[in-house]
Amino acid sequence: MPLFHLPPLPAVEPEPRVPWTGEQAALAQAAAAGRCAAAWIRNLPLPPSETWIVGPLADAVEDAMATLDPGDETWVEGTGRGGLSERTEETLNGLIYAMPEVSAWLTPEQQLALLGITHCVSGIPKLLANSPGTVIEDGGLATLCTVLDAACRTVRASVL
Repeated sequence: MPLFHLPPLPAVEPEPRVPWTGEQAALAQAAAAGRCAAAWIRNLPLPPSETWIVGPLADAVEDAMATLDPGDETWVEGTGRGGLSERTEETLNGLIYAMPEVSAWLTPEQQLALLGITHCVSGIPKLLANSPGTVIEDGGLATLCTVLDAACRTVRASVL
């Protein structure tokens, strides 16, 4: 019995992604909010022994907001990350383990703002990956950036 081999299917080039309406402005706003939040974290009144918070954690907040990628979608299927790298995600998730040590140096309001900022920043890429058009065009990303900005303004980092 002869075996028949089908010829390989021709490679299909994916069509270039069309940016969402308002995408460039929304991503610029997100990057600015990330810079503001990272600066707020860097100004927290922590002792020199807590360099992880003012260094790698602040850098992760800034990086996560600056690298948002609406084209990196389908979080539900586990393939999209919204631009969030695994390393950055791990750093953001690490704050919960450091809170017992830093709680002695921060007011409850500063602790709440720090946790809120970090949680919001780790969730934004997931939200973007799950529904980029909705998050960008309906203003969800802008709303979350406003929340980040408010957290930075509400509680002064340099006041203990």
